[in-house]
Amino acid sequence: MPIRPENLHRYPKNWPAIRARILARAGNKCERCGVANHALGGRLSSGQFLPAMPKGETLLRLDWPNPGETAWCADGTYQEPLRIIRIVLTVAHLNHRPEDCEPENLLALCQKCHLALDLDHHKATAYRTRREGRAAADLFEGNS
Repeated sequence: MPIRPENLHRYPKNWPAIRARILARAGNKCERCGVANHALGGRLSSGQFLPAMPKGETLLRLDWPNPGETAWCADGTYQEPLRIIRIVLTVAHLNHRPEDCEPENLLALCQKCHLALDLDHHKATAYRTRREGRAAADLFEGNS
């Protein structure tokens, strides 16, 4: 997940080095589902990742689909046309505190696994944000 500008100050100055160490520890793959960083492919409704198949060949070079396109993806036993995505590994804080950069608190995760890990945290944050918005609106209610 990209670091929000308002949270940048919460990360240590050596965050790029910490992130690199975590990705190296993970073998540059998601530590939950095993998909490789920068892999090109699509996800089945079950969440399984299938690598993209080349669209063809031009002058002895393979032509690959672009993210957002629908193209054939296969894992050797099954193939299906899927919307193409590019996997980008992120480093997740298990306790949701960016200040805590101990290796046991960090995991290299793909977008899908990171969002699944953060689901309850995102729900709580969204609920709090909506409540604060309604509370602020109550201050101005009836003042028109």
